This record gives sequence, structure tokens and C-alpha cells, in this order.
Amino acid sequence: MSEITRRGFGRMAGLAVLAAGFTAGTGAPSEASAAPAPAATQEPFELRRLSSFDQRRYFTYPTHNGFVDADRIVLGQRETGATSLWEVNVRSGEERFLARFATSAGDRNPFVWWNIHSGRLVTCAENAVWLIDLDLADPAPVKLYSPPPGRALSVVVNLHPAGDRVLCSHYPAPITAGPTAAVEIELGDGRVREVFSGEVFATHFQYSAHDPEWIGYALGGSIHSWALHPVHAPHGKMIWDQAAAGVPVGTHGVWKSRADTGCLVVGIGGSSSGLWMVHPDDRPDRLLAPGPSGANGAYNHCDISADGRWAVTDTNGRNGSALGQVGSVALVDLTGVHPPRTLGLAGWGSAHPGHPHPAFSPDGRMVAYTDTEAATDRTRVVLCDSRGSWTPRPLDWTAEAEELALTVSGGRAEVFADAQCGAGHGLLFTPAATGNALTVEFRQPGPGLRTLRLRVKRHYSRGIYRLSVNGTTIGDPIDLYSPVMTYAEPEFTQVPLRAGTNTLRLTHLGQHLDSTGVPGSCAIDRIGVRRPD
Repeated sequence: MSEITRRGFGRMAGLAVLAAGFTAGTGAPSEASAAPAPAATQEPFELRRLSSFDQRRYFTYPTHNGFVDADRIVLGQRETGATSLWEVNVRSGEERFLARFATSAGDRNPFVWWNIHSGRLVTCAENAVWLIDLDLADPAPVKLYSPPPGRALSVVVNLHPAGDRVLCSHYPAPITAGPTAAVEIELGDGRVREVFSGEVFATHFQYSAHDPEWIGYALGGSIHSWALHPVHAPHGKMIWDQAAAGVPVGTHGVWKSRADTGCLVVGIGGSSSGLWMVHPDDRPDRLLAPGPSGANGAYNHCDISADGRWAVTDTNGRNGSALGQVGSVALVDLTGVHPPRTLGLAGWGSAHPGHPHPAFSPDGRMVAYTDTEAATDRTRVVLCDSRGSWTPRPLDWTAEAEELALTVSGGRAEVFADAQCGAGHGLLFTPAATGNALTVEFRQPGPGLRTLRLRVKRHYSRGIYRLSVNGTTIGDPIDLYSPVMTYAEPEFTQVPLRAGTNTLRLTHLGQHLDSTGVPGSCAIDRIGVRRPD
């Protein structure tokens, strides 16, 4: 068996290490016979389904808050000719009916969104804005506002950070274009004040959570982000120069950070796709988190935690965001300290409300999103609980995979560029046959049992691999296949390490049935070690 070893692999993306292939049983590296060490869960997150596809329930829009408090959430339920709202206890599963609204299948938006603050829920349905007091034992909707004759309301309703008024917009019926009017309605006495009027088709009006004197809105496309202010921009102004930023399309902005006055918005296409922070003052816009530039795994909708530290975004599937595409929900550290992590997969529906639309709870500890069944277009709601913090457990040692000394036994290894990787690069191994292996070396100061963390890039061309350390098989085989590009950080406990040089080997075992690569590849971003909890 020929073998080529390369040390100091460096950062030259595309540099390949080639080796003659061999078949399993003729030259595969031997492994010590040992019982697998126990493997911990991939993430310290708890994923739960809050509803079933049979119930056809969905979560609200990311610009809104759908959580009542730390224990309760409100879900929508699609019915024939109607939409109902249900309050669900995320701990006990207990639920109660809140309201039912007529939503004809012929409506432009045959569903409702809802927004909650301090036990009060507002929603737009039947061309009216409604208020529901969730603190009542038997809550019922109370009509707050109806637009002038011949006008139709947007389903987007935004609550003031003080929780005492709601913002909505209306247009000539049926809604296809402007002119636009946006009004603010007091929840206490129903007083109405117009805050915007213009010939344009403006949508997604939102108060800035940090400074509600600023009201953001969207025109979409290449002139997406705009803002109003009674003094600084009484007639509205564009706040994002997308041409200068190199972003052809901007979409789905949110103004929910209480830490800063600004809008987190998704940039699509061009050389600068990803999550941008744009401000209504003179501060420059910033690309906080570069995202995938192609359709596979590209960012779509987003939300930001109240402290401004974390973002969550849904991603397109392999071929976009149409019905049947499977995307993911990604957690993004906006400080750039930790690379993005995948919270879960999510199916895309044919239209709203069957888009994932992930959003944080007000305390930032939970994320809820909608998942769609491809065959039926039915929806369910998934909850991801951080169990207190999204920050990964600290490591005692970490290394970029592409910087480690490596050996390939059959196949080839190469460095690839990827903005989602921790240092912008990762290590890709493409075997020539089953039994081919990638081996990397790393050093440790002392011996002992450790928890090993791998950061891997999943893909639809990946294979199934056996992990071994110093000749001992660790855990069960790892299936690296995913229908969409995602990033996982599996951890393996009770891994015996030596003082000095240790070897980590990934050996190709087989294929996922849907993998497009034969034999399937594997991609590693980082390797880390920490002492047991």
C-alpha cells in the first residue's frame, strides 16, 4: 500500500494530498479491538416537538414575539376556512384555546401572525386588529381597529417595547401595491395616530426595541432597509446602501435588539451574503456573519436575541426554499467568537406560514420554529432549549483540522475555504474506496480520559465513518450525511489520551442511502479536548 504523508498542511485551499487507493481487507489500517467508548449527545440543546403534523400548527413571524413567558408559547393552527390560536405550556404540554378567526383560502394571507407583550396578544385577522388578554381565565379577542373602507391590513403587527401600543399598515384592497399608511394604536383607549403615509409599497413596520422613536420598514430587493424618526427622518430614509455593500437582495430585517439601535438583515447573493447590522444613524453597516453564497444552506429569515449577542436563521435547502426542500436552523454568534452551529433541520412549505421562521424567546433561552412535511404541506412546531446558555462549553485545547499533521491511506485530502468554518477553512477527505482513512496527529500535555469534540461539516455527499483514537474505536459510526449543508459538533466522552502525540483516525465504512458521493467524503473544521464534567 502506498501512503503519502503531509505535515504542516497550512492554509492553502485546494492543496491536495493524493494516495493510491486500496480496497477493504487488502490494505485497510488495523484498529484495536475494543468496546466503543460512550458518546455524548451532539449538542447541549434539547429539541422537542410541541405539536404534530396532524395538528397543522405553526409558529409566528420572526419580527414578532410568540412566547408568553418562560413556560408558555402561543401556536397557530390551520383549519378549513379558519385559523385558531392555542397557548401551550412547554414544560407540561397543557394547552388552552384562545381564539378562532375566519381565514378564507382565497385570502392573500389565509393565516394570522401574533405578537405578545406582558400577557397581551395582538393579531390581525378578518381585516381588523385584535387584542387578547392572556391573563384572563377565559380570554377572548377584542377588536381594536379596522382600516378605512377599501383598505386592507397587513398581517404583520408590531408591539411597542413598552407593550402599550401596536403598529400596523394598510393598503388598497386587495393588497398588491401602495400607497401605504402605517398607524399606531393605543391598547388602552384605542386612539389611532398615523405615523407614515406614502405612495410606495412599504411593509414590515417595526419599532426599534432599543430606541422605539425609530421605526423600521422595508421596500425590499436592492433598497430593502428604511427607517422613520419624528426628528431625524420624519418622511423616512434608506439606511442601507446595498450597492456599496455588494448585496443585490436584502430581506427579512428585525429590529429586536435591546442592546443597540439597528436592524439585523439578511443579505442574499453577491460577494457579501450573510447577516448584516445596519443602523439608522451615521454608523457604517457591518457584515457580522458571512453566510453561504449559493442556494445550498443560504440564510433566509433571521432573528436576534434581546442582548444582541446571538442570531438564529433558517437556511434554504439544497435547491432553494420551495415545498419539499429541507433546510436547517442555524445559531450564529454575532461577536464572531464561536462559528455557526446547526440547531436542527426544517422542511420548507409551499407558502406562509410553512416557512421555518425561527425566533428567540424574550429571555433568549429558547428558539421555536416551524417544520413542514414535504408530502402533505402540513406543519408542526419545534422548540430548541439552550438549557440556560447558547455558549459552548469551554475547551482546554483546540486546533484547526487543516493545521494538524495528517496521513491519508487511500484517497486524497485538501483544504477548502468556507466562511462558516472557525478560521475560514476546513479539511476535506475524499476516499477512493471503503476502508480508506484520514489520520491526524495532535499533542496533549498529559494522559487521561477526556471529552473529545469534533466540528464537522455535514453535506449530501458525505459517508459513514468510524472514529478511533490511538487505535481504540470511539463511539458508534458517524453518519455525516445531511440533505442540506449543516455544521455539527459531536462530543465523545471517556476518550483515553496519551501524554505527547495522539492519533485520530476517521475510516470510511459505508454510505447513507441518499448520499450523492460514492464513497462519501468527510469534512472536519476543528478538534477540541476538555476535561470531563
